[in-house]
Amino acid sequence: MTSATASATHIMRCLRDEIRNGHLQPEDKLGSERILSERFSTSRVTIREALKKLESEGVVYRSNRRGWFVTSPRVKYDPSCPGFFMDYVAEQGFIPFSRMLSSELVPADSYLSELFEIPEGSDVACIERVRGADNRAVYVERIFLNRDLLPEIEQHDLTLSVSKVVKGEYGQEYAANDLDIRAATLSSHQAATLSAPANFTCLNIRRIVRNAQGRVFEVDFEAWRHDTVELSLSVIDTP
Repeated sequence: MTSATASATHIMRCLRDEIRNGHLQPEDKLGSERILSERFSTSRVTIREALKKLESEGVVYRSNRRGWFVTSPRVKYDPSCPGFFMDYVAEQGFIPFSRMLSSELVPADSYLSELFEIPEGSDVACIERVRGADNRAVYVERIFLNRDLLPEIEQHDLTLSVSKVVKGEYGQEYAANDLDIRAATLSSHQAATLSAPANFTCLNIRRIVRNAQGRVFEVDFEAWRHDTVELSLSVIDTP
């Protein structure tokens, strides 16, 4: 073990202890890399190594142009359940927010055409939102909506909940979700939206939503900061 590695390990242990014993609270800002290097009598390179390792563990996080912060408790999320983000986040004691980034009609490509059972090139509603808890953005999503089943849905306010509009205005029930979950890295656009560094690790979730008749009316692509979410899935036992 090199002296630099040993020093980084010591710094990590000290910062973890300060977080565990309450001297550093969730969302507290850490000192700058310069201040930390002076405190621990080491180089900024070693400080950065320690912070990046703590970041990979989800203990601290970096916000572009703002510095390093202690990570808040994670949002508990079950993507297999059609719960309302604003509701289940509030129930966990956070203050949720949802902000619309864009809303437009786009032509269906071959992938959406096949899923939605519509001609290729047909108009599909597409919205992009960023959602968060306690003033911290946790994920960004793009949602494609089948206007064959949800005509003119883009004219509704979809900022807070697509699900409530789909159920309340169109009577469509969320009968089945096909999920694809994998680790990835944020795109430059996603990283900027989530105040994350370039190539930051994320959790990508693709959800294909079907109604009671088996028709697909929604395809959702979510990119979550890996340090903001605690993932759980509901499993129904079958004989």
